[in-house]
Amino acid sequence: MPLFGPPNIAQLEAKRDTQGLIKALGFKDAAIRMAAADALAPLKDPMAVEPLVGLLGDEHPGVRRAAVAALSARGGFRVVEPLVSALEDRDPEVRATARTAVYRRLMTDPDQDARRAATAALGRIRAGDAVETLIKATIDADEGVRVAAIKSLEAIGDVQAVVPLIIVLAHEQIRQRSTGRSSLAVERAASRALDTLCVAGAIGPLQSALGHDEADVRDIAARRLSRVGSAEVAGSLAAALHDKDPGVRRSAARGLAEIGWQPPANLTGAQYWVALREWRRCAESGSAAIPLLLAAYDGVDAPERADIVAALVRLHWKPEAANATAAHYWAAQGHWDKCIEIGEPAVEALESILRAAPRWRDRVAAAATLATLNRPVSAPFARLDLVQRALAILDGEGTGDEKRGLLEALLTDEHQLHADANESVEWCACGYPASKVGNDELREPLADLLGFEQSSSSVTTYYCPSCDTRRETVAT
Repeated sequence: MPLFGPPNIAQLEAKRDTQGLIKALGFKDAAIRMAAADALAPLKDPMAVEPLVGLLGDEHPGVRRAAVAALSARGGFRVVEPLVSALEDRDPEVRATARTAVYRRLMTDPDQDARRAATAALGRIRAGDAVETLIKATIDADEGVRVAAIKSLEAIGDVQAVVPLIIVLAHEQIRQRSTGRSSLAVERAASRALDTLCVAGAIGPLQSALGHDEADVRDIAARRLSRVGSAEVAGSLAAALHDKDPGVRRSAARGLAEIGWQPPANLTGAQYWVALREWRRCAESGSAAIPLLLAAYDGVDAPERADIVAALVRLHWKPEAANATAAHYWAAQGHWDKCIEIGEPAVEALESILRAAPRWRDRVAAAATLATLNRPVSAPFARLDLVQRALAILDGEGTGDEKRGLLEALLTDEHQLHADANESVEWCACGYPASKVGNDELREPLADLLGFEQSSSSVTTYYCPSCDTRRETVAT
């Protein structure tokens, strides 16, 4: 054996002679350099990192491949940049080894800093074949890795990432609702990435997401589809109007509205208006809207119930059961006798009219009907009996002067007006008594004959129950 012959790699490996193996990396024979790199791999000595990195520029592809494998075995933050750079090696076998090193080894490295750095580097070089690996990284235990993966997917720009990113965003929203905690950084990164990726080329993935099992995913997909701004998405959004989740239906309807979609006069059109809670417009969709309106009735507030009833009236629906829905229906048309027949289930509808009907005569009728049902109320009429008697005079036969005389007599009999004190009546434009005027010409609303609304605990506004005219707001 020559005095200065080639190093015995097997012997150095057996002795775990790291220094000797590192020295062998510089031997002129490529086979020795390759064997030395292979021998250093399982030793994972930090002293070998820099020499192995130096081999990545070796002229022999086998040496470069061995150096990549050895660095991969070492792992950790220090080897990230060298291994990522090897992904662009001119030799296909070296690139293949580097892909295994980065996509499998570094992306699962115990060191979170290494995973973060590798993930970010893949986005920086726009590694198109790393999309699947980066998608897996979006569920990494470390928030920084997840954010880096999302940003890298955005940089690469492959629409294959659209559905996974929607799922990431949906899961953060679900976590926020269930635990009150989520990653704002992940949410923001995912939302920005979807802003970039959800273009015309992403219509296919977004349409597929509309079939996902999770409603949050379908909801985000519907909202993102509407942003694409293409007529091509209308069919998918229209189909989503029939989704079992109301949030998805609402997002689909809003998206269709944004792109100027015109709803047809059928069940799809009815679903569209229901999703937007445009209850009155449901009537435009024909009889297909009736079951939807009835199903929605119990889940909305009083003003919306009134709109639902208005739509049902336009659709010529008539209730068969004597229930609350029927009461709202008949009350909306002023069929107070029907409400009396329904009885107790009509109370809610009558109270709703009493609180908010724009016509005060409807409020008077509702109050009278409640009294008939043994449910008298003290507001918005302090003396319902006086209001009814005054309206009966106003609506009766006779000239204007004759009616005024009868009304003044009623006011006097009921001690609302004192003629001996020279009090006079100020009349509403419709002829109803509104205020009394004393010698000092100060006006005082005839509160017992007017309707009133309590604006606050100390302010009351009075209205003429005949023509709805606002009379006066009084501080009490």
